[in-house]
Amino acid sequence: MKSTSEKFWNKTARKYAKDPIKDMAGYEKTLADTKKYLGADKCVLEFGCGTGMTALKLATYTKEYTATDISTEMITIANERKAAEKADNLHFVKGTLDDASLKKGAYDVILGYNIIHLLDDTNAALKRIHALLKPGGVFISKTPCLREKSWFWPIAAPIVAAVLGVGTIKSFTVAQLEEIIISQGFHIIDRHLYSSTMSRPFWVAKKSSI
Repeated sequence: MKSTSEKFWNKTARKYAKDPIKDMAGYEKTLADTKKYLGADKCVLEFGCGTGMTALKLATYTKEYTATDISTEMITIANERKAAEKADNLHFVKGTLDDASLKKGAYDVILGYNIIHLLDDTNAALKRIHALLKPGGVFISKTPCLREKSWFWPIAAPIVAAVLGVGTIKSFTVAQLEEIIISQGFHIIDRHLYSSTMSRPFWVAKKSSI
């Protein structure tokens, strides 16, 4: 299971780190909704963590927080940010969901924000997430569903991905992605939109047996 192109993200990491959040209200709501499922006894994994801003905001509400990204430069920036704060329970690691260092059944919560549509094999990713979670653990995601935005995206996405060199950009409807999540052994316990104009649903999916 491959993630996005490390070369692309290494090249854009510093600019990405400086770019302001476009929907700050939505971001803050995402953090607040996520915190409901965290706790001082929870072990958390975030994949596709980017420059670590979200991890630094959430780690204090957990027992242990591991944040991974495919990009060396993203992880470098994340560690630079961590050095300026007290976050002893937070660990930034270069890697993907496939890494053997991630142990099956080790995590209470797995987070994947704005990343699912960038993975080559969505089913394999969800299957791996299911395996990494403890019984009853939850997967939380906020994922762009580009097919909801325009008929144009399913045609344009492969072209945009090739031009940018990001590997994959997939166009889901909300229903399509929810069906994939359920098919890999989850049941949805929360799903909502923060804005009727942005097709980026927030999901909470609880691990169940396949």
